[in-house]
Amino acid sequence: MGIEVTAALGLRHAIEFAVQHLVVLMGFVLGLAVEASGVRRAMRLPAYARGLPTVLLAVPLLALVVVHVLPLPRLAAGILLLMAISPGVPSVAIAAYRQRGDLSLTVALSLTLSLAAIVLLPLSLRLLSDFVPEVFRAPPTARLLEKVMLPFLVPLVAGWTLRAWRPALARTLLRPLLWLFKAVFICAVLALLVISAPRLREVNGWTLLGMLVMTLGSALLGHLLGGPRPEDRTALALAAVFGNPSIALAVASATDQGLRLLPFMCVYLVLRTLALSPYFLWNKHRLRHGAQPPRRDFMHSGRT
Repeated sequence: MGIEVTAALGLRHAIEFAVQHLVVLMGFVLGLAVEASGVRRAMRLPAYARGLPTVLLAVPLLALVVVHVLPLPRLAAGILLLMAISPGVPSVAIAAYRQRGDLSLTVALSLTLSLAAIVLLPLSLRLLSDFVPEVFRAPPTARLLEKVMLPFLVPLVAGWTLRAWRPALARTLLRPLLWLFKAVFICAVLALLVISAPRLREVNGWTLLGMLVMTLGSALLGHLLGGPRPEDRTALALAAVFGNPSIALAVASATDQGLRLLPFMCVYLVLRTLALSPYFLWNKHRLRHGAQPPRRDFMHSGRT
């Protein structure tokens, strides 16, 4: 048993390490790629104003409806709720770029939602603690700042500073750093598949249905409320779907069930990505055969 616990602790620390460094790398890449002025302009857009209540209120309410209507195992219900109240994942920018979403809007939402999650999380966890007390225990605010906000904000500001000070150097560094991020991200995904594979047989049909409804329902909410610009719809859909694993891991590590939660969180992250595949395919088809906005270079993704 001692060996199993040691292995589980090592696994958790390895995943936390990978997530933290992905967030740091993504923050720096976005700072090089997206102008700060573009992010400020995005914060004045109607899509930004609609996106905040969509992610902070509508998605958690959808999760409450799902876990109330479907006979989900308590652990699965807790993970769905935990991810629903953990918004602001910076790495959504990669998905937004691939799906032709607006990167300036994505960064603006990521910054605001990450900060809002830290402020609102203690209240959210307190309200949900009676539902699954073994899952919803708030970590210290200082830990959330250390693990969630600072690893994204500091590299983002560093990237903005370098872009303003040495734009030629920023353009030179951007592409290799983007490829490095993709390589680390692929390794992290493969690790998640390895970790989650033994637990997949424990996921019943109701859990699969809950994850599917939660994923596609959140994407639909963001897509409908993001209009009329196609890139705004895509950015809001992805922001609504992608909960922040950094926040969820911080909450899980504050509970006695943290080691037990980790494999099932990995299962949810993998199944959520698979469930989102139909939206990705439909969105690409829509852009290819509809009013497709011109594809802009990653270095010039801010609005003009």
